[in-house]
Amino acid sequence: MKTFYFIRHGQSAANTGAKSMLDLEIPLTLTGVQQAQDLLKKLSVSPSKIYCSESLRAKQTAQVFFDFYKTIPENLECLNEFRYLGFETVSGMDGEERGKIAKQYWENATIDYRDSNEVDSFQDFLGRVDFFLSKIHEFDDNSFFFGHGIWMALLAWRLLGCQIETTSDIQAFRQFQTALPMHNTVTYKLLVSENGIKQLQKIEVQ
Repeated sequence: MKTFYFIRHGQSAANTGAKSMLDLEIPLTLTGVQQAQDLLKKLSVSPSKIYCSESLRAKQTAQVFFDFYKTIPENLECLNEFRYLGFETVSGMDGEERGKIAKQYWENATIDYRDSNEVDSFQDFLGRVDFFLSKIHEFDDNSFFFGHGIWMALLAWRLLGCQIETTSDIQAFRQFQTALPMHNTVTYKLLVSENGIKQLQKIEVQ
């Protein structure tokens, strides 16, 4: 049996409704840094290895744990956020304005739709999560993965055996994702047995 921990990044500038930035460059706020520090104090598990997405906000969250445990974090592209709106689409917008564009995306998206050449189709995003699952047994027990709420939601969706092929499937996933507890620094653990049985649980940190 192996146990893996998935941690959403702390509060980012985008979470506060700030003006649009390039996704990989969105930083944590001071509150986000404090959230990561608080989680470090409350989470009574020592990581064997630390992995994070390529986004600055995930790296900064992981850095708090690296500084304490002296475990060098490794960036994994397959942990990256779902980037479905091009920067040129949302440039200059605040959070409320981005929300309106995002709503239109989720109402109409197809599996292969790409807003621009620089961002993902849903198929791209799905491929990253499926690739991670195909490699899950290669990671050490008690590995920590710092990333993004929607990524964690798609992980849960795939563990349930749910498919995504049509616009209706994407909309069903969106309903599922927005109903999950996904506050900043929320932590889920994934138990993987030797015969491949997987169980994902939200853990409460006191």
